[in-house]
Amino acid sequence: MELSPEQVRKGLKISVWEGAFANVHLVLTSNVFLVGYALFLGVNDFQLGLLAAFPFLAQMVQPLAAILVQSLKKRKTFSLTGSVFFRGIWIFLVFLPFLSLSNNHRIFLFLFVVALSALVSNFTTVSWLSWMADLVPQKIRGRYFGVRNNILQIVGMGIYLGGAKLVDHFKGLKADQLHFRLFDFSNLTDLSVLGFMLIFSLGVISAFFSAFLLSYQPEPYFHRLSEKAGLKDILIPFRDKDYRKLIQFFLFWSLAVGISAPFWAAHMIKNLHLDYYLISLFSLVAGTLSLISQPFWGRMIDRYGCKPVLKFNLLFIMFIPYLWFFVTSRNYFLLWVDALMGGIFWSGFNLAIFTIVLQISPQKGKPYFLAATSFVNGLFTFLASFFGGLIANHLSGFRWEIYGQTLVNFHVLFLLSALARLLGLFFLNKIVEPKSKPVTRIVSELWYYFGKRLPGAEKFGRK
Repeated sequence: MELSPEQVRKGLKISVWEGAFANVHLVLTSNVFLVGYALFLGVNDFQLGLLAAFPFLAQMVQPLAAILVQSLKKRKTFSLTGSVFFRGIWIFLVFLPFLSLSNNHRIFLFLFVVALSALVSNFTTVSWLSWMADLVPQKIRGRYFGVRNNILQIVGMGIYLGGAKLVDHFKGLKADQLHFRLFDFSNLTDLSVLGFMLIFSLGVISAFFSAFLLSYQPEPYFHRLSEKAGLKDILIPFRDKDYRKLIQFFLFWSLAVGISAPFWAAHMIKNLHLDYYLISLFSLVAGTLSLISQPFWGRMIDRYGCKPVLKFNLLFIMFIPYLWFFVTSRNYFLLWVDALMGGIFWSGFNLAIFTIVLQISPQKGKPYFLAATSFVNGLFTFLASFFGGLIANHLSGFRWEIYGQTLVNFHVLFLLSALARLLGLFFLNKIVEPKSKPVTRIVSELWYYFGKRLPGAEKFGRK
């Protein structure tokens, strides 16, 4: 049974609110907070690489999840149960520092919980994406997800700032300043762990609100490929000539980004010695600019297609890693430039890469196409992060003084990522997106709105 227009509108509104609460959990249990907590526990550079690799390794189960989803008549129960589990399990990490375990066992348990959460999350993602692809009308997908992402970012920025302030507050306290009967804090040398405990707890609470709202989101009719799904159906996307080209881009791009992904936040905390609040301010700038630019990118996607938006943003993204070679603990101005460029260009890239998967994949069998993309992305990002961790750990003592700058092991990975991003343009050009326009149309659009305001621009006009 198809949904009425009123039910679709209701579902779109609920998805925004549900996503906002889900994003609270995501923000408080990832990125700088996850890395900071891991460093508190004493993980090494290789384990940092594993930490970042787990979510991508877990993506490899998505083809199996697609088979499971195809066998279901309803996706709601599956999505709801999975979301409660993979977010709720984080409550175990709240009490981890107080368990009577050796440090190695504590780190193992930490990595296990993160890995298990990522595994269940990826089973749930296939179901949820398929559900949303059927719920959101194709003609407004770019604009809808642009607006939805904006709202989620507003929430995320506020939560990020608050969480960072909380962790920094406890980091500056002494154990004798705390009086709490249930726990003994006298053995803790770094009380920032109490901030991590609080933000993880808030994330879990928010996850339950998200699940409550998801239970009220209408589910459209499920266009299944066949009544009986099998392992042979996993190969369907790889037999699609045009979709294979998208998968090839995901393969290479995952390697390019994954090799350095675990170490940006680690470098700021470990080598630059920046506090969490300052790091959150960089994210605030990036998030604000993303907020402003996402509606524009959504219109560009709806007007010109995803491929030109991807190409335009990639031309700028590939230069961002080079900024980090000139950043020091005393001079981190270029991190503001990174935040500015990332906020504008990563937001357009991420929105376009999310949308093009939904656009190119056919209506029937969509879970298999979504799962194939996630499988490739997960496998090769895992491999890149894994070997990135090995390289970082092997070069842990690397120091190179050049023109007053100190380059360390992480800079080697930043350089490899920058060079690989440039080569990503080759694979992006091979993607076939019906009805997409040349990237020059976006350049022309930007010139019309911004370039003509420059001195002397009136003599050129709009092409």
